[in-house]
Amino acid sequence: MTGPREDKTAVSDYLHLRGTLSLSERLRAFRHRHGLTQRELAARSGMSVRALRDIEHGRVRRPHSHTVRSLASLLGLDAEEVRRLLAAGTEAVPSADKVLRIGVLGTLSIRHGDLSKDIRAPKVRRLLALLALRYPEPAGFEEITRTLWPKRPPRSYQNLIHTYVSQARMTLLPPGSGATSAAASSLSRTPGGYVLSVDRDQVDLTRFQDLSSRARQAHSAGATAAAYELADRAYRCWRGPLLADEPLLSQHSAAVAAARQRLEILMLSADLAMELRQPEQVVLALRAAAEEEPLHEGLQARLMLALASCGEQSEALEVFADLTRRLDAELGIGPGEELRRAQLRVLQQELPGPKQPTQPAGAGERAQPSARLTSVILSPMPRPSQMPAEPVDQVSRVAETRRLDQLLLPDGEGARQVPGVLVTGLPGVGKTALALRWAHRVRDRFPDGELYVDLHGYDTRRPLDPREALASFLRALDVPDSQIPDTLDEAANLYRTQLSGRRVLIVLDNAREEHQIRPLIPGAAGCAVLITSRSTLTGLVAMEGMRRIGLDALDRTATYELLAKLLGRRRIDAEPLAAMALGRYCGGLPLAIRIVAARLAEHPRLGIARYCAELQDTGLFPGGEGDDLFQSIQAAFEPSYTSLPEATRRFFRLLGTADERHITPYTAAELTKTTTREAMRMLRRLSDASLLQEYAHGRFTLPEPMLRYARALAERHDSQDLQAI
Repeated sequence: MTGPREDKTAVSDYLHLRGTLSLSERLRAFRHRHGLTQRELAARSGMSVRALRDIEHGRVRRPHSHTVRSLASLLGLDAEEVRRLLAAGTEAVPSADKVLRIGVLGTLSIRHGDLSKDIRAPKVRRLLALLALRYPEPAGFEEITRTLWPKRPPRSYQNLIHTYVSQARMTLLPPGSGATSAAASSLSRTPGGYVLSVDRDQVDLTRFQDLSSRARQAHSAGATAAAYELADRAYRCWRGPLLADEPLLSQHSAAVAAARQRLEILMLSADLAMELRQPEQVVLALRAAAEEEPLHEGLQARLMLALASCGEQSEALEVFADLTRRLDAELGIGPGEELRRAQLRVLQQELPGPKQPTQPAGAGERAQPSARLTSVILSPMPRPSQMPAEPVDQVSRVAETRRLDQLLLPDGEGARQVPGVLVTGLPGVGKTALALRWAHRVRDRFPDGELYVDLHGYDTRRPLDPREALASFLRALDVPDSQIPDTLDEAANLYRTQLSGRRVLIVLDNAREEHQIRPLIPGAAGCAVLITSRSTLTGLVAMEGMRRIGLDALDRTATYELLAKLLGRRRIDAEPLAAMALGRYCGGLPLAIRIVAARLAEHPRLGIARYCAELQDTGLFPGGEGDDLFQSIQAAFEPSYTSLPEATRRFFRLLGTADERHITPYTAAELTKTTTREAMRMLRRLSDASLLQEYAHGRFTLPEPMLRYARALAERHDSQDLQAI
């Protein structure tokens, strides 16, 4: 058992590690942990309710000595440390009548202290709302124009924007400031637009986001009471629906993301309140949110549990019955697993009752930190970082990267489901490179870590079993081997539990079958899943709601730029036509381009045109032992080819006899001596396996390297058929 001094050190170490809790936050966390109201704590500590309230709100500058002694006894700190924390919490607070506060979590609000600014000009209101919504990022001129004039801007829109910006600057100035003070306004020009020049705490949206992040950090560290206090403060930043008086901006992607984050922090607050056995603290907020989101099963489940924990079992079951009827009537579905679990807990009364207040430490005693807090200090939550190194000489994939941002980042699509994206494409087209590059670029957006696994779907090794992948992930999440379940379902449940409430990026590379992926999809809305595969995995897209991004071969410009990166701009520009011919010969596949560029790099005096002529003579697949060029490209194509049934493999080989890369069911049927219906079925199977591309309905194409690969296979395996043809 630890002594008071050891406990105090543990708490101080934790607070230093987190760097988030002020004295007022520590005091509120202590009160919540013991289930006390401000009046009850004031009575037991010898302070007045007003003094306690002022301390909790950071308004005390010179407390009485007996107040300092009471706080030191309550929190297990010495009196001098309490004085320092009080000073730190008040010295930096500006005068209340000069602080600019901008609010969008409700109607638009511009305040200086207690004075609220009335903004009557609609365009100025909309401009300020957009800037606050985009803060701390700037709003670009194009976005400002679309926001101010959704249909069509007038001819003088640029001058009008400058006028509205000037009016907005004046609005943000403190009361009594003249026009000469406009330069000191809180609105600045950027190269591409305008941005608010204020502290994060002056905008309620960023204040909410920061408090939410701190709450999740405290929750991950096991500090339940502190996490609840921060989550509660975050939720109380909201005064109503975001920008309720600006319906156009309430549909902005940042507004949609913030609304989703509001629900997430409320659900976290509800979970923490249940853990602290204080369900009554969140019932009203859950009721209000459940009315706004009547089909949100997560909210309704937590409302049921909170009501039942407060002794309202019949009302909790009525919530379940009402939601079941709505789901059936509006969506034609039944309640999900989370709702059914909540109903079962209510029926079996497996719920914690409200916590009884406990006696805080008396005078002269040190308050002991909870055992859970101490244990978490000694064993902090791990942050796995399994992502392989980012590939060098990256191919520019601007459109695909932007699409990944939209789908997988917190302000993207899929607000009510686990975001998941499947990247598919031909062998060697750069699926893994895109996934790794994007993962490295956004790693800061997933503060709880990144998990990565190569599923060996198209590899010389056997495909990885999902049970093995789960065991690897659980070990990375600090689960001992002895606690990893033997069965797949139990391991998947433990994996989802470990990720609950966390924001983790999971990359599942080189997948082959849907059964490899499904157990690895987390249940936490803050996590994101990025999958790469040569197969289209239509069942995963249809049943799990995954979005699919098809990665195409590089166009001529991107191919030329990649060759310039690999061989040097001077060498490529010296023979531009030959470089473009080499790119066409490689079919725009980055793998083939890298391999032929590596061969050219070995011979710096070899001309590109001469090398193209040699390739035309020998081909990419000349056969023979020790030809690394042949082996490298074939090694990429081979697994996709060998995974097919023999009839489909033969069909693919015979496509190599075509005179051109573009194929229809009719030309394929003529080449393979089969019906057009059977040819169409085979073409679709090859397209699903990413061995050819369907660029229009019923029209397919084989990249040059794939066509030559099929032709080389046909020459080796179907010589008699070729002679007949």
